[in-house]
Amino acid sequence: MKKELLIFALLLWPLPLFALFGSDDLKTCKNDNVALELKNKYCYKDKIAAETELEQLKKQYGNEKAAFKSRIHDLEAELDALRAQLALTQKNAKDQEQALSQRIKELEQTLKTLKDSATGKEKELLAANEELQKRLGGELRRLKKELQKEREERLAEIADLKAKNEKEATQLKENIRNLEAELARLQKLSKDQKNELERMQNQGKELEKQLEQEIKNGEIRLKKFSNRLIINLDDKISFDSGSDKLKPGVKKALRKIKKILSDYAENRIIVEGHTDNIPYRGRRFKDNWELSAKRALSVLRFLLKQSDMDERRFSAAGYGAYQPLVSNDTPENRSQNRRVDIVVIPRINN
Repeated sequence: MKKELLIFALLLWPLPLFALFGSDDLKTCKNDNVALELKNKYCYKDKIAAETELEQLKKQYGNEKAAFKSRIHDLEAELDALRAQLALTQKNAKDQEQALSQRIKELEQTLKTLKDSATGKEKELLAANEELQKRLGGELRRLKKELQKEREERLAEIADLKAKNEKEATQLKENIRNLEAELARLQKLSKDQKNELERMQNQGKELEKQLEQEIKNGEIRLKKFSNRLIINLDDKISFDSGSDKLKPGVKKALRKIKKILSDYAENRIIVEGHTDNIPYRGRRFKDNWELSAKRALSVLRFLLKQSDMDERRFSAAGYGAYQPLVSNDTPENRSQNRRVDIVVIPRINN
């Protein structure tokens, strides 16, 4: 049976694939392969963004942990101070009570002695002493009440501080657990995501190589950030004043950029238009907002023209004069601010 199948396959070998499967089957297979490739590419992580987020979380975790420890230490120190103050107050009260008791005993003994040998004058003195003793007794009772009240207030403060400290400690522990869980999640970067970072770096190098002459001429500036590339198109080679029509000189550079962008289909592309702070005076556009947005759209449409790149990855924005690179105080600075930026962001799913 196997031999017969082999002979049958050899007989059909010269026939084109569509004769075996049909054009619809081949188209379906091709579409499935393209979808599978796009799905695989969109599964990559942005290692730079993840590592930056990881470092920020580590720093935030360290700062919050140190702050929490410092707060706990301060609360414990305050609690110890209150306890020491309460102990000192109690000791002073006890000492004062003992001194008063001793003084009362002495006075009672003196009174007894005086009574035994009292004269008229001495009786008056004894009566005055009894009155004084009553006053001292009342004062002693008042002091005891005040000390008891203060003691109760201190104990209530200590209880409140303890409850607050326990609540903050519980919250700190919960925050630490959450941060540790987040750190563990971010540390699970796959090898594919690391490879995606290398692809982003290679794309930047390739852009520098392909646009070397334009960069030297100051017509294009290439900037690298932690998780993105920005291709800055100078106003002088891109558009005439007050126009959104691309100059012929910039199209060659845009074709190079389009070729490189098409080789990295997983990236997101944002085209941003910017102007200087001089108000637009023409009739074609309402203001600088509209002019900057139209210029961004012109660049975006040129990049997508006759291209098989996924248009869902692209977007355009106009910022008018509100995101300048430098101050608009000289003609040279205003020229730098009149620009279109092509922002390349790697798109990696979590």
